[in-house]
Amino acid sequence: MGVVSQIKNGLSWFSSSLRILRLQPLGFTAVASVYVMTMALFGMLPWVGLVFAGLFWPFGTLLIAKGGADSLSGRRPTLEILFQSWHRTDTRLRMLRVGILYAMMIVLVSIIWEFLAADDIAKWEISAEGRINWDSAAQHVPYGAIVAALAVYIPCAMALWFAPLLIYLKNLPLPKALFFSFFGCLSNLPAIAVALFLAFSATGLLMGLTALFVSVSGLGAVALFFLFPVSFLCTALIYGTYYPMWKTVFSEVTFEGPRSERPAGF
Repeated sequence: MGVVSQIKNGLSWFSSSLRILRLQPLGFTAVASVYVMTMALFGMLPWVGLVFAGLFWPFGTLLIAKGGADSLSGRRPTLEILFQSWHRTDTRLRMLRVGILYAMMIVLVSIIWEFLAADDIAKWEISAEGRINWDSAAQHVPYGAIVAALAVYIPCAMALWFAPLLIYLKNLPLPKALFFSFFGCLSNLPAIAVALFLAFSATGLLMGLTALFVSVSGLGAVALFFLFPVSFLCTALIYGTYYPMWKTVFSEVTFEGPRSERPAGF
């Protein structure tokens, strides 16, 4: 696929995310927020939090994808897919296994970061109030740790990116799901980069404008009442690019396919 086509796909995925929010601003934002908050709550649990977050991740990925599909089809997103996917015994074990791989990836990246970044971070100056001196932090940026962590995270994330949907919708074995997810991402990497760049840029712009409005209007005391809903909306904007990606990269397997080809619950 040419560079121009890749850029067009990235623009299309971002545009579809905007359309999802236009069609279902509350419904899809609620679905994305449930996913993020569930992952965060599991992650806060001591010792077993990361395991639970990893086991939930593939089912949460289905939730995001189904929410996007429903929104684009004019239906209200619900949480029903979480229960339907759990009760599908033919794919549940594979979904749990890919969740374990996700948790292992996070642990591995965290270990690499903490091991390689420790010396640089130890040189950061911290005030008595616990605030970081950002000038000292800028002088000791752990570039090696960043490069090493990304070198592990990116290929692993590519292998896991579409794996839950390939297992659930296509009924692929776990190794094949990881394989096709990796090469699906690899062959569309510029388009994915464009879509995510636009989504994160729009998120930064929207959050910045909201903070500016709060500051100018003198509403600092109630800033959270503005920043919280906007942050949820921004989260939904980023996750809204996921289903359009899937639909383009694996267009023969969609939530809107012939009913005879759909897995149970769709």
